[in-house]
Amino acid sequence: VVGLAAAAEMIVSGKPISGKKALDNGLVDRLVGEDFIADAAAFAAEMAEKDSHPATDAKAVELPAPDFFETLRKTWSRRSRGARAPQACIDCLQAAVDLPIDQGLKREREIFQECVTSPEAAAMRAIFFAERQAARLKGDDAKVEPRTVETVSVLGSGTMGTGITIAFLDGGFPVTLLDTNQEALARAKERIAKTYDGSIAKGRISEAQRGARLGALSLATSLEEAANADMIVEAVFEEMDVKKSIFTDLGKMTSPGTILASNTSYLNIDEIASVTGGREADVLGMHFFSPANIMKLLEVVRADKTDPAVLQAALAIGKKLGKVCVVAGVCHGFIANRTLEGYMREAQFLLEEGATPSQVDGALTKFGMAMGPLAVADLAGLDISWAKRKAAEATRDPAIRYSGVSDRLCENGWFGQKTGRGYYVYDPETRRPSPNREVDAIIAAEAKASGIKRREISDAEIVERCFFTVINEGARVLEEGIAQRASDIDVAWVNGYGYPRHRGGPMHWADTLGAARILTRIEAFNQAHDFWEPAPLLRQLAEQDKTFASLSEG
Repeated sequence: VVGLAAAAEMIVSGKPISGKKALDNGLVDRLVGEDFIADAAAFAAEMAEKDSHPATDAKAVELPAPDFFETLRKTWSRRSRGARAPQACIDCLQAAVDLPIDQGLKREREIFQECVTSPEAAAMRAIFFAERQAARLKGDDAKVEPRTVETVSVLGSGTMGTGITIAFLDGGFPVTLLDTNQEALARAKERIAKTYDGSIAKGRISEAQRGARLGALSLATSLEEAANADMIVEAVFEEMDVKKSIFTDLGKMTSPGTILASNTSYLNIDEIASVTGGREADVLGMHFFSPANIMKLLEVVRADKTDPAVLQAALAIGKKLGKVCVVAGVCHGFIANRTLEGYMREAQFLLEEGATPSQVDGALTKFGMAMGPLAVADLAGLDISWAKRKAAEATRDPAIRYSGVSDRLCENGWFGQKTGRGYYVYDPETRRPSPNREVDAIIAAEAKASGIKRREISDAEIVERCFFTVINEGARVLEEGIAQRASDIDVAWVNGYGYPRHRGGPMHWADTLGAARILTRIEAFNQAHDFWEPAPLLRQLAEQDKTFASLSEG
């Protein structure tokens, strides 16, 4: 009907196409307006008057080039990050071309049965249901009606504040963006307008939609101008004293019942709420991931005294913004960043012990990650985490292992993509990475200074050490009640960090391996490395031969 190339893109990607594109490629014969019944009747009458009708089986089928399927497989191998289903679709397409129709249909059925009973299919079903369950509160809190939120103010016009503002405008909310710096506000408004210009160029929104969204944006330079909103989202930089000063003012200047949200990624929401003058019930965390208008994950952080109606309001808003919400308790880094720390730490340690940046990232992208941890660090900017490490240096225990590789890169002025050099060297035109050979010498020097004898490291060890630490910390997060269920951790990793959907998330993957196997490896790592004390919950599951999923059953 549409030709093999167009059919392959539609079938393998599974993405819908517009009506216009369907008409252009011959998938449909006519587009109709809103009065589709009358239009359909008119089309039927028109066809009835004709002697012949369109016959799809009469169309000539153009045979593919000899290397068509080989090229298609290579393309989708890169795009699908190791998922089996796209390759299975290509198998079906090739069967349709190479075999008689009855044999082709039989082969298609066989491939379908293989897919539907595969571990990958089980993982995809698990994450599908996990995403729908993650935003549901447990117990009586699930029955609480959310507070009404019709207007929003965002405090801070930096990268996060601007992204959050766009997300709310996209969700249909009137937004007041506050910054005491008039020039910063003007730059933020310009970035917002450029974002919508880009969306128009890509056909995602119309000129009218752009106008409506920009028309819903107000700018303010004083808190008085922003204090009347139903929800206020603080998005200033990550310093407790600054946030507490803002929330002290919010407690005084906003009406009781106004929801006060902090977009902190690590800080203690209870401590922030404590300065609001008895308004703790109105306070929660809303941790957007950068860029906030694009990333799907939203961690909704429940403080000790947060009103369930406030939580329900944040979850309802998240859904309206098109986010996948996960409810987290208060701890350093909540669910996502807390479990990420070990993943990033092991990547650094593996460098000192013998791996290269390309090997670490390559092993994890072959596993299915969207990007490796060191490429992600370069993208985010190595100077960001460097500033945090320097701030924490005075309190760091010198007896605990610490990798200084990233510090040495920053001391050279290599902050990643923004400076053209970090763990990798970046082409100034394409930003395509290539190995930074000078990093190898830095890694070797750091290993020698720490008394580490470098060795050959396998890809399997890289995957185990980077993800078994996530699973171990995930078990602690569950023990402490920070996450409501193990699958919430999976949702955070799939939507926040690019964990492959076809593996279901790290905790689902752990269940497929078995707690006993993971415990055995962690105990082995614990003999040689810091940070590997097994979580009591992991040990319990291993002894009882149970899964993380079983904790949410019954």
